[in-house]
Amino acid sequence: MKLPKLFIFDMDGTMFDTEPISYMSWRNICKHYGYDFLQEDFYKILGQDNHRAAALFTSVFGSDFPYEKIAREKVAYQLAYYKTHDIPVKPGLQELLGFARSKGSMCAVASSSPQSLIEYLLAKQGLTAYYQIVQSGEDVLHGKPAPDIFLTVCQKAGVTPEASLVLEDSASGIQASQAAHIPSVWIRDMVDIPAEVARLAWRKCKSLSEVSSMWEGEQNQ
Repeated sequence: MKLPKLFIFDMDGTMFDTEPISYMSWRNICKHYGYDFLQEDFYKILGQDNHRAAALFTSVFGSDFPYEKIAREKVAYQLAYYKTHDIPVKPGLQELLGFARSKGSMCAVASSSPQSLIEYLLAKQGLTAYYQIVQSGEDVLHGKPAPDIFLTVCQKAGVTPEASLVLEDSASGIQASQAAHIPSVWIRDMVDIPAEVARLAWRKCKSLSEVSSMWEGEQNQ
């Protein structure tokens, strides 16, 4: 494909190594209320919206599980952790953002995380100015794997899906990009995704460091 006019970044597991922190936050808050949240169940909610995450928790712990209360406390716990710890940046992020800027391409964040966590991490890492659009899954009707969040970003940017590129680590994100007719790059993080989903990705990379080399010497059009 030609150099994208819009790079759309998932955040957790793609931009920042935050998914282990997210699991720790879920585990600790759940434990406080007497629930043992296993890592294997956490993997099932990676990239999912609140509706699907709530359904998973209900299936594991029963209909009495106070998802809304625990989810609010989990976000507060995670934000407090971000404020007091260094948050690892994924290899190649800064370089890819610089590459996009040098070529005149726009960048966006499209994450299932709450807006408060997205904006805080961007500011903490000094990356806010690189992103023209910051879109949380909280503000779309259907979360990943539905295409809503990516189509909303394209609409806000005034760029067609075909001229955009999604960077994702989760199966639900790759499925969402496929549903939106946006090419995607799968960058593995904590877990592998099903082979049939991986095949939907335009490219597979070990890290963001490999992405810009696909257009070396090209100009945006």
